[in-house]
Amino acid sequence: MFATFATFATLAALATGCTAGADAVSKGTALQAEGPGTSGALGYSDVKVGDIFRMAFPLTRNISKQAVSVTGVKILNVPAGVKILGYSVYSVKDTPGYLLGYYETRHPSAGSVDPGAYPDYAGHPYAIKPKALSDKYAMVRVQVTGKVTGKISGCEADYTQAGHAYRQTLSCRFGLDM
Repeated sequence: MFATFATFATLAALATGCTAGADAVSKGTALQAEGPGTSGALGYSDVKVGDIFRMAFPLTRNISKQAVSVTGVKILNVPAGVKILGYSVYSVKDTPGYLLGYYETRHPSAGSVDPGAYPDYAGHPYAIKPKALSDKYAMVRVQVTGKVTGKISGCEADYTQAGHAYRQTLSCRFGLDM
């Protein structure tokens, strides 16, 4: 009977993902969002179905006393009418500063800078020193697929710090107004 109970307990733990020694992702607090996207909504107006945009995540500061290594980013809330095409990571050292966005399907206006012309660090973790603002920033690439029903929001960052995995949601909002 003990063997049956032990087997059942092991199967129950595996089913719920609660196995001994499994690396859990904890809620992070080491990052702080900064820049224009944190106090309002960035975005575009007069968008049409088929339009493609790139929009920047907020700049990220490590407010802790230990370095972090950002391993991934994603948007949490994607309204109907919007499709995520991918994510990129750029450096202010490569680009002419912090690029807020880019309207890919319109002819570039004067001063418009295509982030796709610069090195993309997506897929490679990047470190942020303690108490420092990162020189890297993420961008999401989206396409309008239908009537956009709300704002894009919730910029999530996955990172490691001192051998532990963390996930943190940063404030951000993007509007695509039709």
